[in-house]
Amino acid sequence: MIRRVLSVGFYIVAGLLFYTVSVLAFIDGSALGANTAASDASDASFPKWLPIIIFTVPAILTLVAGLAIMGFRDWRRDAGIVLLSAAGFTTLLVFMFATMLMKEQSRKMMPPEILSFFGDYITGAAVIVVLALAGALLVITSRKPRTMA
Repeated sequence: MIRRVLSVGFYIVAGLLFYTVSVLAFIDGSALGANTAASDASDASFPKWLPIIIFTVPAILTLVAGLAIMGFRDWRRDAGIVLLSAAGFTTLLVFMFATMLMKEQSRKMMPPEILSFFGDYITGAAVIVVLALAGALLVITSRKPRTMA
C-alpha cells in the first residue's frame, strides 16, 4: 500500500514535469533573445532547448523511480497514463488560453509580449503529439489478450 502511494506520488511529479516540458516547447526562441546578429542557427535554438532538456531529464527519472518502486509491474500502462495525462492537461491549457484570447477584454489585460513569447506552435504541438502517441501506444500495448475459456 505504501509503495503504491509513493509510486503514484512519483507519477504525479513526473506528469507535472512532462507538462512543464510541453509548455516550454511553446516558447519562441527569439523571445528569449536567441536571435542575435552574431549567433548562428545552432546557437539560436540553444536557449529554447536547454530548459526543455533540463525538465525532461528529471521527468524521466521520476517516472522510472515510480515504476521501479512497483517493480516495473504494469509499467507500460502506468507510464502511458502519465504521458497521456500530461499531454491532455497541456492540451486543455492551450485551449483555455486560446479561448481567453478570443475575447477582446482578455487580450487588453494581457501584456502584448505574451503572444510573441508563446509563439512556437509547431514545436509545442509536436511535443504534445509525441507525448500523446507514446502514451497511447504504451497503454494499448499493455493490454493483456483475452483468453476464451
